[in-house]
Amino acid sequence: MKHFPWKLMLIILALGVAAGYGQTTSTNLPNNRLFSKIYGCEAAASIGNSMGAPVEGWTWQKTERTHRFVDKFLPDERVGTDRAAPQRFGQDWVYRAHHREPGWTEDGAERYKLVTSAIIKKGGRITIEDLAREWVEDIDPNKFGYSLGPQDLIIYNLMKAGLPPWEVGRYAKWPGFMGTAKMIVPIGIVNACRPDNAARDALDLSRIKDVQGRPIWRRDKFSADGEVQSTLIWDCGNEVAAAIAAATAEALRPNATVDSIVKTALDQIPTDPRKDVEVVVGWARSGKNWKEVRSLYTDYFEGTPISNAIEILAGGLACFVLADGQPREAILYGVNFGRDTDCKAYVAGSLAGALRGIEAIPPDWVKMVETAVLTDPYTVSKRTTRQAAEGLYQACLNEMRKSKSADNELDSLLAR
Repeated sequence: MKHFPWKLMLIILALGVAAGYGQTTSTNLPNNRLFSKIYGCEAAASIGNSMGAPVEGWTWQKTERTHRFVDKFLPDERVGTDRAAPQRFGQDWVYRAHHREPGWTEDGAERYKLVTSAIIKKGGRITIEDLAREWVEDIDPNKFGYSLGPQDLIIYNLMKAGLPPWEVGRYAKWPGFMGTAKMIVPIGIVNACRPDNAARDALDLSRIKDVQGRPIWRRDKFSADGEVQSTLIWDCGNEVAAAIAAATAEALRPNATVDSIVKTALDQIPTDPRKDVEVVVGWARSGKNWKEVRSLYTDYFEGTPISNAIEILAGGLACFVLADGQPREAILYGVNFGRDTDCKAYVAGSLAGALRGIEAIPPDWVKMVETAVLTDPYTVSKRTTRQAAEGLYQACLNEMRKSKSADNELDSLLAR
């Protein structure tokens, strides 16, 4: 019978990697390839999110006019005054004017941190109820409008009112957007080397933010002879979450490649939306430089919402491929690609960090996000990326030991 390659995994765990990893948090620090990959994934996800946030929603032309090329952390001004957006029913949506220091993150990273906290507290894989408990217990409702926004307030209030978490996603705002998959990379980490488990867990947990199988808009394009070609766009927020979680788990395997990671992600996407992702990834594989792909990508998705999960997956995977899985380049391509920049940099960066490890990420970038989180008054967690990586590493090992034990028991049952 074919089993998970535990001997190979144990050999990888035994291989020490040179150099320190940044902030020291304990006296018994992990020092092996698996931890390097987990820490690289954590750090790159945070870096991509932080570096891309100040130019989120900009065209690539505006980014070039303003900064030429963004390759450093910038402050992010939420200008104006506090305001409320009146709602027909329920609480008004509140937006707070505030200043974000270089290295701080935004709403997607807050959901990510809630998933991470739930995994670390449980010491392994989590259920949607575990995640709901984290939302209800760890969020300070007075901080909505800063990092966490109105869409998060709706989810929080529904669960505080007692709605089961697996029902909440159908009432959440902005279905099919990247906000669902933005929280999901830690699910890939705790299921390291098991993309199948990661995808299943992601489909379960993402119901707190989204729901499968509903049409969300229609895309009209004109053919060469002037006829309108209409395509119904379906909500694929949950499937994209599964794709990113599975791809992360694949990236943590010792023999993972750029191609195996992309294939693992694509395998989770239904046929029609998968074609959009394959088109963009195909451009990245064709030998074009990143600026050519950026222009093609922008034209392809013109007129559609910039945070559509399928678009972000397509752009993020393209940046990952263009960079050949190198974290620095993957992040910078995502940041300078235009449209929803922080999300693309998060996808490309986290996969590249998981593939190449912490050594491949500029140390000054890691130091920036490590120290910046300590001064962020709006975040749900002051845990550094190093501390998060340590906790996720231990949870990951716990799951591996469970699987190994189950394999041993099965061998005993099948023995003659």
